[in-house]
Amino acid sequence: MTSRNVAVFIDAENLFKGYGKLEIPDVSMSDILKQLETAVAREAGAGGIALARAYADWNAIGLEDYRREVERSRVETVQVFSVSKAEKNAADIVLVVDCLRAAADLDQLEVFVLVSADGDFVPLVRRLHELNKFVVGATLANHPVNNVLEQEVDHYVPLKLAPQPAVGLKAVFSADLASKPAKAAPKKKAAEPKAAKVEQPKAKQPSAPTRAKKEPAKKVAKKAPQAVVPKASGKVNWHEMAKEIPVVHSGKASSPDDYRAIIKKVLNDSKVRSYCDKLANQGGTLPILAMALKAAAPKLSPSDAKVSSLSRALRFALAGTQYALARESDDVQPVLVRRQTNPSGMLPDLSLDDIARGVQ
Repeated sequence: MTSRNVAVFIDAENLFKGYGKLEIPDVSMSDILKQLETAVAREAGAGGIALARAYADWNAIGLEDYRREVERSRVETVQVFSVSKAEKNAADIVLVVDCLRAAADLDQLEVFVLVSADGDFVPLVRRLHELNKFVVGATLANHPVNNVLEQEVDHYVPLKLAPQPAVGLKAVFSADLASKPAKAAPKKKAAEPKAAKVEQPKAKQPSAPTRAKKEPAKKVAKKAPQAVVPKASGKVNWHEMAKEIPVVHSGKASSPDDYRAIIKKVLNDSKVRSYCDKLANQGGTLPILAMALKAAAPKLSPSDAKVSSLSRALRFALAGTQYALARESDDVQPVLVRRQTNPSGMLPDLSLDDIARGVQ
């Protein structure tokens, strides 16, 4: 059975750039959820979506019709009534309260997705990190995102839209897609009769060699998927492996140095070390590593190291160990690696002074 450990919270008002606008994009909520599931599976090793909620005054102009599309996608629509004129803040507050309640009450939820570009959610992201949650931010690809929010989340997903977007979404797609078919059709019809008269006698003779050329192409096409299959079939069930890890440390860390000492103690456990070795072999992302750390030290939090993100806490705590973090580029999640392999993109360790100075 596929584990469902993802929670999605949608700021619908922010998704459509505010109330009172009639130009709401023709976005499929089902497509949005599929993109989010794909992203969290790839970046966080997560399972399926356990709950999805969208917050707005659904009686507002333009949203009442879209509400049907949202509910057909099995997303719970939460009606937000404002006691003042601040409709936007009303939805934000209800979303934050629901999100923190779910994080506190539902231990199985490990990945939280916030569909919003609003910087007001930065404190929520930081609190979720303190609760050892992996946080993903997302919004439409053509929406400007608050810089601080984009940096605070563990991964950001620019949502790509349907092939037939509304006016507000045309910038994402090439206008040539609509123009080329109309121009190409008359050219092909005019060219076909001329080519048929000249090329018919020649086409009969090279029929054998043309078949020979096509056959190798078919063989090459068959080899490509064969090379991918072993990788997919060899995936480790990280959730099951994490369940076998015993509790190595049951308390919290009293200081950053204590946090580092607990991490080193955890890594000395044979099951944690086996888990990490396999993870390093496959270039596993931080949320998968977090499962092992949470199992071995359930009360340990990155905030104990005076930072809000797990990646910065581990760059401090893994100093002097056989493991480190590496990242190919700024737009991908760090992965666990072995130092001795000296992989490209290995992130430098952080000291307490680096953390105090805000070194990234």
